[in-house]
Amino acid sequence: MELLQLKYFLMLARTEHVSKTAAALHISQPSLSSTIKKLENEVGVPLFTRQGRNIRLSPYGHAYLTYVEQIFTALENGQRTLAVMKGQDDRHLALGILSPYIWKDLLRAFSESHPSVKMDRYSMEGSNHIKALLNGNVDMYLGALNGLSDRNLTSKVLYEDDMVLLVNKSHPLADKKEIDLRECRNESFINLSKSTNLQQFISEIYEDAGFVPDSIMECDYTLRDQMVIENYGVSITTKTSAENVDSDQVTALALTSPKKKRILGLVWHKNLVFTPAMKQFHDFACQYFDESGH
Repeated sequence: MELLQLKYFLMLARTEHVSKTAAALHISQPSLSSTIKKLENEVGVPLFTRQGRNIRLSPYGHAYLTYVEQIFTALENGQRTLAVMKGQDDRHLALGILSPYIWKDLLRAFSESHPSVKMDRYSMEGSNHIKALLNGNVDMYLGALNGLSDRNLTSKVLYEDDMVLLVNKSHPLADKKEIDLRECRNESFINLSKSTNLQQFISEIYEDAGFVPDSIMECDYTLRDQMVIENYGVSITTKTSAENVDSDQVTALALTSPKKKRILGLVWHKNLVFTPAMKQFHDFACQYFDESGH
């Protein structure tokens, strides 16, 4: 059994897609299939079930995957430990970030207090952060924790953000301080792209409210804000996001129902050995939000 076989198995298990995995590995599909077949012959059981062009992990494959993941995590931890011992990796941090403006004050404060730490930041939406953490492309991730369920990841809650309805001050609802979303079923809504983490969370709120919104546009954060400023419609967002809208033409109404909070925090691979830079950032972030009373 070779480490290369296990690497191919791990990547194929995560995608369950032969052509995509082969392309990512820069090898041919027959080469990938041959390597997996050799591994299956060595372990004596089928690791995948094949249904035409599609493959799925077999029960044996699911069981085996747990141990293969542990092998590669242990190897990565070993490399990290050696790098730290040699003084090569103790001042570097690769950080995945959701919506950088949410975290800008934290990141600025950390950089000012730890100027020797080199921080590489990667903006991430959708489920890209999960893949990046599992593959070791980033050390940690700052973002939303709602719906995070991967058994290989662990997290630390930093703060909870209330949800609000963003409206133009000339809108008939603008005089309200709070509102039940069900009162807004006839409003025109401006939404973010469905691929964003926040919009996926907002879609759950619509579902809980029991109606499908009249969505007049899906766009990015900047255009969303501008559309509300110009009173084309209303938008659900977080309190933090509403406070960052650069205009005195809008106001935010607290959502009383459905009452959901967006949980935000720090995520990392549960078996990862913290480098000094990772520990410094983890401890600093926890203290920062404890002291800010966020």
